Amino acid sequence: MKKTNSPLFLSLGILIITTIIVAIFGVVPLPEYAILNNEEGLKGKLIYHVQVQSQNLIPPAPDIMDECILSIDLEAGSFKEEKIICSSDLYDMSYDIYFYDAEIFENENVLLRYWDESSGDEMGLIINIKTKKVIEKIKEPNFYTERNRMNVYGEKLIDPWDTSDYSSRVIGIYYANRMENIEVFKSKAPTNYYFESLHWSPDGDYIAALDSEENLIIFSKNKKSKPGIIKFSEINLKIFDDEEREIQNLIGWSN
Repeated sequence: MKKTNSPLFLSLGILIITTIIVAIFGVVPLPEYAILNNEEGLKGKLIYHVQVQSQNLIPPAPDIMDECILSIDLEAGSFKEEKIICSSDLYDMSYDIYFYDAEIFENENVLLRYWDESSGDEMGLIINIKTKKVIEKIKEPNFYTERNRMNVYGEKLIDPWDTSDYSSRVIGIYYANRMENIEVFKSKAPTNYYFESLHWSPDGDYIAALDSEENLIIFSKNKKSKPGIIKFSEINLKIFDDEEREIQNLIGWSN
């Protein structure tokens, strides 16, 4: 009489049951967003930082081929990407330009820190968003990251890392007024999904976000409309076949 291989069938049964449980309860989809069509008459431009990287198949890490500041005009009929400036445009000034902490400056410009090789000092470049030209160099540039979290009503964006519970796979966007924290958006999401950066609209009624999927999303502070994801009608920054582009940071929302 043949002996049945009970341990094998038991292990196979446990594997099947575990797979079913994970499939039913363990997989959390990405949050769903509407496609932004700007029926509410949004104004201004979103300004963001993009890296062009080489596609290395083996270590070391990908090489950064270029870094650029790009924009999307929210008032346009279609969301066409425009280039403001790239590090390759500024090599005559410096090879050490810091795009990660770039900020909107006086609503119409972008402020970039850089290392001035001739003087040996850290300086700032003021780049006009409309003309896409460097209009001024300044010494000891001041950056106002904390101030930029505040809107015209004095309401402050709360860091999404502080309002999301990744152990329970819940992410959220909140802001604080003088009395309380107010929820703008809350959703289940995979543990590797998060909001990279948040910025107020100039009128203080909307919030722009960059998520970990490199999506630019607009949220209504008062939930007058569903969160809308921006679909590019045209990509400005062209890359070669052996390169890829990544949106690194949402710099801000200009007038």
